[in-house]
Amino acid sequence: MFDLTPRPTSSRAWRAPEAWEGMTRAGGVDLPGEVAGAVALEEIVLHGWDLARATGQPFEVDEGLLQVVHGNATSIGPDDRDGSLFGAAVEVDSNAPLLDRVLGLSGRNPAWA
Repeated sequence: MFDLTPRPTSSRAWRAPEAWEGMTRAGGVDLPGEVAGAVALEEIVLHGWDLARATGQPFEVDEGLLQVVHGNATSIGPDDRDGSLFGAAVEVDSNAPLLDRVLGLSGRNPAWA
């Protein structure tokens, strides 16, 4: 099972305040540390779900982490939904679990198997 619950030993570096400060560079793009961290988390969650779903495994994410990913996914504008960053959003009921809403915002169908 893929479990993205934060672990004290694996998340120590991310807990350091300096990990979220200043500027960094990823993929040729300069980003504030806070934004880069949110993007990295989003990548782990979305591609972790992809892998779990493709291999028939359950997938769980800490609610606090999902809140960060949801905030980032809602900030993606229509110009970035052309397949280069995300596909077109998939409509998901507003009462659906937060993970399903995040998946829909990323262009994924939460019911995909």
